[in-house]
Amino acid sequence: MFRRFGFGEEPPSEGDTEFRWEFSGAVADFQQPTDPGDDPQVVHPGGAGLLDAFRGPDGVRRVAQVRRQLDAALDRWWQAGTLPPLPLLRDGLLALEAGHDLDESHRSLLLRAALFYRKGMLTALAHQTDPERTAIILQEAVLNEERPLSTWELWRLMQEDPESAAWVPLLARELEEVALMAAGRRRQLARRALAQLQRDTPLPPAQGEIPPGAGSQRLRRTLLGLLLVGLLVLGMAQTLRGRTVNSVWIPAGIYPIAVQEASAGPPTLVMVELPALAMDRMEVTVAQYRRCYEAGACPWPAADGSATREDYFLNPAFHAYPVVHVSWDAARRYCAWAGKRLPTEAEWQVAAGYAPATGRVFVYPWGDAFSPELANGLAGGQGDTLPVGSYRPAGDSPFGLSDMAGNVAEWTATPAQPGTYVVKGGSFRDGRAQLQVAARRMVSGETAANWLGFRCVAPQTAWWLSPLAGARLEP
Repeated sequence: MFRRFGFGEEPPSEGDTEFRWEFSGAVADFQQPTDPGDDPQVVHPGGAGLLDAFRGPDGVRRVAQVRRQLDAALDRWWQAGTLPPLPLLRDGLLALEAGHDLDESHRSLLLRAALFYRKGMLTALAHQTDPERTAIILQEAVLNEERPLSTWELWRLMQEDPESAAWVPLLARELEEVALMAAGRRRQLARRALAQLQRDTPLPPAQGEIPPGAGSQRLRRTLLGLLLVGLLVLGMAQTLRGRTVNSVWIPAGIYPIAVQEASAGPPTLVMVELPALAMDRMEVTVAQYRRCYEAGACPWPAADGSATREDYFLNPAFHAYPVVHVSWDAARRYCAWAGKRLPTEAEWQVAAGYAPATGRVFVYPWGDAFSPELANGLAGGQGDTLPVGSYRPAGDSPFGLSDMAGNVAEWTATPAQPGTYVVKGGSFRDGRAQLQVAARRMVSGETAANWLGFRCVAPQTAWWLSPLAGARLEP
């Protein structure tokens, strides 16, 4: 077990520097930080009074200020990917340690910042309540190509976080997919982290090589661990059969979605339970649909053209554009031919508007503020479809799906009335109201229009349901 260090306290060795800014009974209090970048507006009195500064009437005022700063930091994170500064990270952790509650989105942002700065990581982990979200944030840190969380750091977090048993298998699941689907450095980082998750000791720094003189027992454990990782990867490959890099994994779970009632007023949040699934990252294209037609599984579209192009379905120049003029049944037949199905309204909405890293439900796929530069809608003035993914990555949903607002509206599998189905997402001819994630319209299943397309979804069996789940090597 290692000791956590107070603010400003020098660790005993260079290897422990990333574990500064922790709080536990082993440290009497947080000490005054001495970082040169500290903002005097948010630095509180040092010594024993630093944590006390967040208690009592003055503490309530300070925590309110921290919440406002975290709200602003959260907006900056989603708009520009900018993490909160070190003083705000410290003050947020102090507020939590003093017994104050922060929003789940605030705590998630603090964990992300702690992992990046390598300060307060265990303290931030201790205040997480959703293992799934924790695993996603840890995956981001492990796969950060410029500043990856090392296997040594990952091992220390596994050993010292009392809740690691909840997030380790979920993190392994996330890394399994990357190890299979990614390439280059991301794949290397994912595989190395997976190897670390199977060990009770940290991987050596030299590319995972076994040091000379290692005992045969340790060698046996290492080889068995690598074998187990290989078997898990093989099992994951079976569950991902038929998937491509153009699909996005959405874990099974209970998610909030915004529901717009018939009467005017703000949407209300309801909880929905989803199975694990892999949704198409892009809308189905002309080229993809043509292959289904040529295979004899899909009908010819109701018209050859689009809103402004007469030869849309015939001209190879438009093969990367979304297919249009397809009825609900034609869309269903394509998805079945591809080994998939149409998404339900709830599945589509979670993929479009739920932010897994923070637990927020967005108004638009990219956030709460409308921006005509992030979607092919009426305000953009295109007047017709654009190639799928034209607004990546800024216009993508938090899960990484493109064109969930605008370009073409999309069929879902959810019936509204006999013969009609829910359509989501809005199109190039729609204003901001129809581009909202909660917006919906009911359309006859026979409709085949130049503004209407679709994407598919493939249900997935979670890898941890295999007989290997929970396996652990013994000495």
